[in-house]
Amino acid sequence: MTIRVIFQIILKVLGVFFIKDILATLPHLLSVGLFLFGANSGAEGLWTLATTLLVLFVYCLVAYCLIFRTDRVIDKLRLDEGFTEQSITWSIHRSTVLSICVIVIGGLIVVDGIPELCRQLFSYFQERRMTFGQTDPSISYSVLSAAKILIGLLLIGSQRQIVNYIEHRRRK
Repeated sequence: MTIRVIFQIILKVLGVFFIKDILATLPHLLSVGLFLFGANSGAEGLWTLATTLLVLFVYCLVAYCLIFRTDRVIDKLRLDEGFTEQSITWSIHRSTVLSICVIVIGGLIVVDGIPELCRQLFSYFQERRMTFGQTDPSISYSVLSAAKILIGLLLIGSQRQIVNYIEHRRRK
């Protein structure tokens, strides 16, 4: 395995970490949409939506470059220059490393989301009990936490399809 292939794997793994952040941003985009419809100030809601979409666009662009344009990134940053050895013995296949990465990222999202969901549900029921049904507390944060857990479980469950897609795009 050459130094260039190792850098390709590292950059693809970083790209998958960016995808994790993109997937974690999607539920927040949903909450921004809900905020936009319920906001008293339309300008404030549009500003929040615009900044969230801008961040999402930048993350998507960086993830795309790291996953599908790794050779260009390596060439621009000159990552494979200056090494005395051009070959390293390593017996793990690229798709295995990417599979492990996707599973770990999905697991991190689930592990991060479960305590958050429990905390949000506890707060919801506690607020509901303290107001004696006079006001209806918002359950949107609980829904967002559940969406994060669902995204993590989908990543774990469909990791083979994700890795196959990345590898298919690499071959082209």
